[in-house]
Amino acid sequence: MNRTQTMKTCRIRLLALILAGLISMPARAEVTPGRWEKVAALQVTFPITVETKDGDRIKGQFEDLSDTDLMLVTNFSRAVIPKEDIETITTQPEDGIADGTLIGGGIGVGVMMSALAVKSDHDFDALGMLMMAGIGFGIGAGLGAATDAATKGEAIVVYKAPGTP
Repeated sequence: MNRTQTMKTCRIRLLALILAGLISMPARAEVTPGRWEKVAALQVTFPITVETKDGDRIKGQFEDLSDTDLMLVTNFSRAVIPKEDIETITTQPEDGIADGTLIGGGIGVGVMMSALAVKSDHDFDALGMLMMAGIGFGIGAGLGAATDAATKGEAIVVYKAPGTP
């Protein structure tokens, strides 16, 4: 195979890998308005944000749910909010930077090894290839950690009042 065919094959494989990654992204499911099952399933002391119909936002830790009220503990006191006054209840996902670091490192190794495979006139032995993979991992891990730290997870809606847009 000549160099042009090798480059074309590498480009096709890279494009297929990118498309496979985009296709595998998770779909987002909406919460059914007026359903309290997700709220009732929350663990005690789980951090939540309650937005009331008059526009107030109350952050606290879930305590209990009765037939008529939601109880939560805030920094200052205990709050009891009538169910009919609640517009939405959301939580923040807990996400560290470890997954971004590992994903970035893996991508860095892949990019480095792909670059070395395309350039056929290198003189690396096994130790040199391992060292280049380590450099690719380090650069990718740093970029992945920085990207993951900069992106905040989207709030998860556990309750939405009927008729809420």
